[in-house]
Amino acid sequence: MGASVGVGGLIIGISMLVVFSMAYQAISLQIDSGVDRIEEADEPIPTFTIDDAVIFTGAMVDVTINSGGLGYSSGGTIEASTGNGGFSATYTVNSSGAITSVVITSHGNYSSLPTLVVNGGGSPSAPASLTPVRGTVVYANLTNTGSTTIDHDDMWLFTDGKDPTPFSTVYTSSINSELWFSGETLSLDWFDTGLDAGERLALTVGPTTVGHGLW
Repeated sequence: MGASVGVGGLIIGISMLVVFSMAYQAISLQIDSGVDRIEEADEPIPTFTIDDAVIFTGAMVDVTINSGGLGYSSGGTIEASTGNGGFSATYTVNSSGAITSVVITSHGNYSSLPTLVVNGGGSPSAPASLTPVRGTVVYANLTNTGSTTIDHDDMWLFTDGKDPTPFSTVYTSSINSELWFSGETLSLDWFDTGLDAGERLALTVGPTTVGHGLW
């Protein structure tokens, strides 16, 4: 009889421990969930503006070097001899004076491909042959008007509400930072987007989306 009572008491005790353990886990989950909700509520929603957004569908986004020529020296520029789109670039040369690379300093905007010429930079014995590559550039200024610092990896660009593009893949920071600080204005130069004029640019960060027409 005493043994039966002892076994019964042991079973009841184990059962109570199991119930207590389950209740403890449930309460812990509720506490964790409540803390998470409080922390989310305390974190301000990001706010920002797209101050302006312009699209150039006839910009020169690259230059193909068909022939680097001979006898050029550094210090010259590459410009367009046709059209009035505003293209300009600089270049580097090798020991023979051949142009080996081109850096675009102004992409311009043209209705057709311009002819490129090299101005200054020595007396070449063989002219270079350069072909511009026409594409699309979006210029926009974005201002973080909120109190939170935003990571570039949390920013997404959209065109007409589609084709999501990570901001970090098209933006180059002038201060080598991946953070968008409160009050800071970022200048975006987004090249070769394939957009048509008159579309809409949108930026999304978390629950906030802001749009602006492209002109």
